[in-house]
Amino acid sequence: MSGNVYAAPKASLERLTKDCSECGAEINKKAVICPKCGVKQKGQVSKVALVLLTFFAGGLGAHKFYLKKPWWGLLYLLFFWTWIPGLVAFIEFIIYLCTSEESLNEKYEAGNSGVIIAIVVAIFGGIALIGILAAIALPQYQNYTMKARTMAAIQSIEPLRQEVQQFIVKNGRLPQTPEEVTADNVRELPNLGTARLQENGRIVILFGNAASSLRDQTIEFEPRIANNQLSWDCTGGSVKPIYRPQQCQRR
Repeated sequence: MSGNVYAAPKASLERLTKDCSECGAEINKKAVICPKCGVKQKGQVSKVALVLLTFFAGGLGAHKFYLKKPWWGLLYLLFFWTWIPGLVAFIEFIIYLCTSEESLNEKYEAGNSGVIIAIVVAIFGGIALIGILAAIALPQYQNYTMKARTMAAIQSIEPLRQEVQQFIVKNGRLPQTPEEVTADNVRELPNLGTARLQENGRIVILFGNAASSLRDQTIEFEPRIANNQLSWDCTGGSVKPIYRPQQCQRR
């Protein structure tokens, strides 16, 4: 037999009881309700859960919901986009990390951990869903607006096209210079840019600063005569085919 048989048995230094928050009676540490006064005990704060919530979701106020401070949690959630709640949460994370669990339980009361986790998951899930929808919708919206501006510019040059067509029908040939058609060979396209009449009846649309997404890009309309028939080729210019109407896309 090894060891000292007369040595005192080792005792655990961890306290297995706590004082009731209402009557002060000594009760089991894990007791939810005091068996003497029947009062429900405040939730025990888990330092691990608090530290993790503060570090990973503190900017969204998850740790405040966990500590049963929902109004503070909502305040963090409303202003998370300013990054100020995230900075404050990081400071709180350091404080919680350096504070004992016993001290945390003396100062705070924990809420339902399952509800907190569900809230955090819902928040992150919502943010992820919004991000996915935005990634899909924003490019589509941009394409739509650019195509709408292109169509508006094409419709705006219709009077100039009519003047060129009237000259061709009357003279049976393409105009060699813009002045043969009109003295006003540069037309302003409001909120879009300009349209310029060039040699041989070519019309060039140049998008300006107002159409920022298409700025400095062009669409060219060129009249062509074949078998006594007049047609317009609008596939020229630097605007991408995706932003043009179907008849102006290169095949």
